[in-house]
Formats: sequence, structure tokens, C-alpha cells
Amino acid sequence: MYNQFVSPTGRPFLTTIKQRREASITTHINNLQLRDVKDDAVFAQTSSRIIGDVVFKKVEIGEPKVGEHRYHESPPSIQQQMLGLSRSHYIFPVEFPFTGDRELFEYNPDSFSWSSSEHGLILPSYDRLVVYVDIPELDPEKAKLMARNLLSMTFQFVNSNNASIELWSNHITEFIKQKLKDKRAELIRVFGGPGAS
Repeated sequence: MYNQFVSPTGRPFLTTIKQRREASITTHINNLQLRDVKDDAVFAQTSSRIIGDVVFKKVEIGEPKVGEHRYHESPPSIQQQMLGLSRSHYIFPVEFPFTGDRELFEYNPDSFSWSSSEHGLILPSYDRLVVYVDIPELDPEKAKLMARNLLSMTFQFVNSNNASIELWSNHITEFIKQKLKDKRAELIRVFGGPGAS
């Protein structure tokens, strides 16, 4: 049970995945068939599916949950013995559930600065961030506070990416809607109207 911090150095930039997603729009649109667009209800579902595949879902991090602690006792160092301190401590796993695109944890924000004094990133495990906190007393609230501190760079990283995708997502959504409308008109013109199969 230990934290595996990852350096943000050398990670690909968010611009990379934005470009990849933008490039996928043409494939999504040009693979549409008449059956995908001729009925209004089906066209609405098709539009939602394509927009959902391309546009990022903002990451929202939930309230932390403290798991079962483990107690660990180590022999105190000579200095600790002289001061009457013990090396007893509790290790708490603290989970932060989240919703949204996991990719927003894995790509460097387009503009982000960090200092070498920060711990680094902790990448999510499925739909949660898990951090282990080692403290000398049995105090779940302190464990939550320390967990937030250990995840400060990760939170900054994601918040910066969330801000970056907001404007981009609005623009791309409108772009996709126009492309879908144009493709729908083209397919109906080429393959027939509502009576065609």
C-alpha cells in the first residue's frame, strides 16, 4: 500500500487527443447510412452517439471515502526514543470517485506549470483516485485532508484540462451538428426520402 506518483514531464499534451478526436469526426459522419438519419428520432440518437464519442465529458470528483485503516508499528529510531516518540502509525486508503473522461488525467494541459516540490500525479484506477495516507493517529478527517494535499497536482491538472475542453467542446458540438445536418441532407438526396428503405 503505497502511492505511485507519476511525473507530468513527457506526457502528451491535451491538444494531441483533441486533434485525434477532431480527425475522427469525418469517419463518424461518412460511415452514416440512410437508416441512421432518415427518421427524426433515430437521427437524434445518432447525433447524440457521435457527439458523445467525440466530445469530452468533464471530470467531476466526488467526496472522499476513507477505507479501513491498517495499524503499523516500527521500532523507533534512537532520536525518536530519546524524545519519547513512537513510530506507530495508521495507513488509510482514501478514495475519490469521479465521473467524466479518464483521459483528462493522462494528458498534459496545454498550459500548466508545476514545481519539483510537488508530489506528482496519481492516475485513476477505473472510476476513482486512490491515495494512501500515513498518519500517527487514528483520524479519518485528517486522512482526508492529507489525501487532498497529496492529490493537489492531480486536481490542478484535471481542473486545467476541464477548463480547456469546455470552450473546445462547445465549438466541436456545433461543428458536428452542422456536419450531421449536411450529411443527412446528402443521404436523403442520394438514396431517397422517408419512403426509401
